[in-house]
Amino acid sequence: MSRDTDPADGRDATGGTGGAGHVPGQPTEKGADRLKHFAASLGDSAGQPWQGREFDDNPFGDDDGTAPPALLGALAAFRAGEVGPEAVVDALRASRLLIPLVAELGDEGTTDAGLTVDKSQELSIVTVSGPDGRSVLPVFSSVTAMQTWNPAARPVPADGRRVALAAASEETEIVVLDPTSETEFVLRRPAVWAVARGERWLPSDRDPEVFAAFDASIATELGVHAVRLAAGDPGHRFAGEELVVQLALASGLTREELDAILARLAQRWAADDVIATRVDSLRVQLVAAD
Repeated sequence: MSRDTDPADGRDATGGTGGAGHVPGQPTEKGADRLKHFAASLGDSAGQPWQGREFDDNPFGDDDGTAPPALLGALAAFRAGEVGPEAVVDALRASRLLIPLVAELGDEGTTDAGLTVDKSQELSIVTVSGPDGRSVLPVFSSVTAMQTWNPAARPVPADGRRVALAAASEETEIVVLDPTSETEFVLRRPAVWAVARGERWLPSDRDPEVFAAFDASIATELGVHAVRLAAGDPGHRFAGEELVVQLALASGLTREELDAILARLAQRWAADDVIATRVDSLRVQLVAAD
């Protein structure tokens, strides 16, 4: 048997019980500080920060607006079940992407006839609200995919790492590639951070250090026989929480005992920096021990 935890019962199905003041789906205070400050501290290969620098040459001057073949190949292999999501992230970090800019109304004026007219317009990077309320940066592999999403958007080319840096500098934790298209792929906070830092990324359900952290959290809980991790959004389409944490429970636990176990585990998970920084969001699933 199995059942998901019920938020109405005081157990948050998106992130445990939210103990120790921790908001499910968000990093600990230490992790939040990292998000706030790391974009400014990141430098290029010469050790210089990106902010305030000027780039005169355009490496994408000959770009025809089509999707990078390596990225399309990784996406196709992922959808076919031939590779994991990390292959898409690896391809994306080195690919040319398109950031959409849209015109926003600037100053307004009035004609002699009393009509309101736009005196100026400004182009700005677009962010949208995701299913969980967080800001999302949409980016695109091709002009065609961007026009499908918004025909009025103007493309600005950038490689995957600069896209991740742009998201981090705006404190945007989610990047969605090709929203509304067949090639849609969601990068959640840990993947965005890894791309920005030039670090390797593994999905949390297959990260051995993440599993070790969860396994250590149940070491003193006699009522929990085992912990297993599974992908909560295996298609990377924002279809659910990133991670499902399955707890195999001993038989005969009372409701009070179960509530106490879940509260203690939630506090440990919230305080664990590996879990807080490498897991974007989670759902707890209770199953009977074998």
